[in-house]
Amino acid sequence: MRATGFTRVVSALAVITGLASAAWAQQPQGYKGYVRGAALISVAELKQLIDAKDPKLVILAAENDLEYRLGHIPGSRQVDRPVYEAAPETQGGISGNLIQPAGFTKLAQRLGIKKDSKVIVYDAKCDATRLWWAFLYYGKHDVRVLDGGIKAWKEAGYDTAILAPDAAKKGTFVARISVPRSRVETPEILALRGSGKGQLWDNRDSKEFCGEELKKGAYRKGRIPWGKHSNWTLFKKKDNASEWISAAESQSVLKKLGADPSKDQYFFCQSGVRSTQALFTFYLLGWSLEKLHNYDSSWIGWSKDASLPIETGCSVNPSPALARAD
Repeated sequence: MRATGFTRVVSALAVITGLASAAWAQQPQGYKGYVRGAALISVAELKQLIDAKDPKLVILAAENDLEYRLGHIPGSRQVDRPVYEAAPETQGGISGNLIQPAGFTKLAQRLGIKKDSKVIVYDAKCDATRLWWAFLYYGKHDVRVLDGGIKAWKEAGYDTAILAPDAAKKGTFVARISVPRSRVETPEILALRGSGKGQLWDNRDSKEFCGEELKKGAYRKGRIPWGKHSNWTLFKKKDNASEWISAAESQSVLKKLGADPSKDQYFFCQSGVRSTQALFTFYLLGWSLEKLHNYDSSWIGWSKDASLPIETGCSVNPSPALARAD
């Protein structure tokens, strides 16, 4: 049958629509192949921002006193974990939870942070993503994590400082809960039992998962029975705990774990810090932010309540996640 002008137009539109759909499906890739690769920054790019004396740049060292004093990135301000942790007496005796908006606002302003500040966070191991997550939760969604942390900075031959910089001019950032579902608590984790509505990832080390080790702050050894082991180091380079593997490697890890994009993803560890390493990786890969949830009280909160079930031993709940991708 001979095509009419109308059918030719419809066919052309179908082709255009198909090409547009294909282009949409092929999301642009960024740094290391990650869909949201802009959430990471390389040491070379950070050095350029410092050399350019960018007035909006704020560098935060998510390090303890010893780590910071051994040499930090010039101009960086120390933000150790305790300064943004809520007092246990305000959290039912649970330590390590995130402070309320008023406290986070005070901290951010003391650090000189404004709404348009270019905030870069780095660490020596795993704390940078906790701070990234805190900012995300409280409304600043453009904070970037330094890939490789202080180790990569030093290995690149860049200078470090010993003394802290002068006090910053007071910032204007105001913390407001922006992604409320990014932070969840015990009742929601308990509701996951047998529901099939979400996947729970235990991002602690294998000895903690198996109930062989009890870290300070927790009350009982073991794990949440329906949590699957996903050691936080699975997404990091073997020789640098602050450096991410590539997107392709991370995708391979998630495939082995059986991560399901159609389900909500819940993450926990001892106190909601290492869990943000996994959450951040899912975020980098382009997973829906609305489906990524950090269990803030984590094992400390769960283990404190004797009525909540636990399991011990590794034969009960074997996991392929114990073998990391090379």
